Amino acid sequence: MTRFHSRRLSIQTFEERRLLAAVDIPDDLSAAPSAIVSAPVNIDTAVGVRAAEIRLSYDTSVLDIDPDAITLGSVWGTGSDAQITANVDDAAGTIVIFVASSSELTGISGSLVELPFEVASNAVIDSTTVLDLTLVTLNEGQISVDPSPIAGTDSTDGLLTITGDATGSDSISGFVYADANGDNVVGTGEAIPGVTITLVNTTTGAEQQTTTGEDGSYQFTQLAAGTYRIVQTQPSAYLDGGDNELTVSLTDGSALEDQDFRELGLLPQYIYNRLLTTRVLPVGSSEWNDTITQINADAASDASTLASQATSTSQTSAATTTSADDNSSAAGNTATGEPIAAAEIAAAFAPPAAGEPLSPAELLATSPNETDTPPTTAVTPSPVTTADDDREDTDAVDTVFSNNLF
Repeated sequence: MTRFHSRRLSIQTFEERRLLAAVDIPDDLSAAPSAIVSAPVNIDTAVGVRAAEIRLSYDTSVLDIDPDAITLGSVWGTGSDAQITANVDDAAGTIVIFVASSSELTGISGSLVELPFEVASNAVIDSTTVLDLTLVTLNEGQISVDPSPIAGTDSTDGLLTITGDATGSDSISGFVYADANGDNVVGTGEAIPGVTITLVNTTTGAEQQTTTGEDGSYQFTQLAAGTYRIVQTQPSAYLDGGDNELTVSLTDGSALEDQDFRELGLLPQYIYNRLLTTRVLPVGSSEWNDTITQINADAASDASTLASQATSTSQTSAATTTSADDNSSAAGNTATGEPIAAAEIAAAFAPPAAGEPLSPAELLATSPNETDTPPTTAVTPSPVTTADDDREDTDAVDTVFSNNLF
């Protein structure tokens, strides 16, 4: 009698047939004292990864890091909804990072996270320091990591060599500005101070940072010949006017100028009432620049707050909307991110007819972010005044507020 043997089909989960993933930090990093070096935590293939826990330790006498500067790596892409939470213990020299995404990654290699360390100014030239990768967990342990990182020396650890700062006589300079009149030139009142500019040597990976001055200018000096990336951190209070990264090449003895970053103008929620008053005029005065600096600081604070809220599941979208609304002083019914026409601004702050009392709303019309609110009886909105001695200031304001920018 012939016997037949039946075979029952079984289903194997994706994680069960998943190949091992290798995760490590490069061991050929280098940077000079006081420089910033980006240390990636790399993965050979990220197929199926949707969450990661990463732990490492470092020498606090040589390196320092800001937890807010730790960013998602290249494998997550630009359109990912992945969220990152980083905790740094400065005393112990430990970092704990959690990354989570709603969808799994495809087969791609690259970095899970990027760690921008700042090298101590007194770091010893030609010395080395270890970035000890102590734990990596993928998808709560469903994806194995081989070799598995451990505390202490192993093949997953990174190594940073402190090198001499390669200097030269070259320089790079430029401006960050809001192009109110559309002429692609930095004009009066258009400078944006306090913007972070990062310079990266594409050969060594060494970084240095500066911020724009009161006139919107920045400069890097004593540079060696080579190729560099100039990266602007987009100022939160402004509409993005174009690329935030430039790539340039320097030859010996060159001074590269006019490496500018152009923005389109203030977002509606950051058009403070005081910009429309004679108290900060003329445009480009120290009082005007102080107000613009305060706007930039408020916007950066708002952006940091919103980023923190995005990583907390306890925060709601309504709270985020409230945070943005608290800083609005002249947006009216205009959608967030849409510039306001100069005519609309002038109409919104036009004074009442002679003898007509001010409403409570008009009396409290100053931006809630302003810490030095002037007496309401002493301020006259300059865009609508008819006094001869204010005409010159009014024309200057109209110029800056033209083209729906300020």
